[in-house]
Amino acid sequence: MRCYSVAGYALHACPECRLEFLAPQPDDSVLAGLYGDCYFLGGHGAGPAERRAQMKSATGALYLDALARLVRPEEARLLEIGCGQGEVLVEARKRGFTVSGIEISSHAAGMANSRLQEQAVCVGSLDQAALPAGRFDAILAADVIEHVRDPKAFLDRVHQLLIPGGAVLLVTPSLDSWTRRLLRSRWMEYKIEHLYYFSAASLRLLLEKCGFIEIRVFPNRKVLTFDYVWRHFERFRVPLLSPLLGVARWAMPDRLAYRQTRVAASGLMAIAKAPFVK
Repeated sequence: MRCYSVAGYALHACPECRLEFLAPQPDDSVLAGLYGDCYFLGGHGAGPAERRAQMKSATGALYLDALARLVRPEEARLLEIGCGQGEVLVEARKRGFTVSGIEISSHAAGMANSRLQEQAVCVGSLDQAALPAGRFDAILAADVIEHVRDPKAFLDRVHQLLIPGGAVLLVTPSLDSWTRRLLRSRWMEYKIEHLYYFSAASLRLLLEKCGFIEIRVFPNRKVLTFDYVWRHFERFRVPLLSPLLGVARWAMPDRLAYRQTRVAASGLMAIAKAPFVK
């Protein structure tokens, strides 16, 4: 069933599980043009970069707290897929995880390895990475699964890489979120690089099909600043809302605009385990 369109690409919806998806998908050249050095928000210069890193680390700490309930960090090997500039991996290593990462942006991967002071992050996608089966105790993929061309193949590979009893944590925009219900076709998460959009039901169903157990799905929380939210709506503009946020940012003192706040906005978190017998 056809739903809306995203930048000229038809967006379809499954009437049963409410999965939404672009069909046909943008080709590789279109997507490659989006994932450049400027893909990550936050502004330029040392100050904005440091604020962004602190914000990402704080959000990553929430994810690591969730994983630590399932695995012992001091004994666990963690893979982060789509690790960006490595902020979460640095936080994970402080907690005792042995860390590895995969990142599609060579610039971001270089930044991550510089932060970690080791070559722990490889450039590419999950299907390109030469990783042995049963390698990891935990896998984190935040804001990734909506970008991949085949989410089932992606989660099948995640399942293969986990040890028996290993845990996966996924974060993705949620069709159940209040922002999606409010903004409808103007939802800020409708972007050309987002190929799939999940409800809690559709993501749970996919995890079940891929053999995962003990699946739990929650509304996700991130640590954001008003400045970061404003920048997001400047790039992905929403009529009326983007101009209003622009006026508010202009009037707001920096000390308030840069203050970190825990926000439940547009995403969901899913945690699941690989069975002990594969």
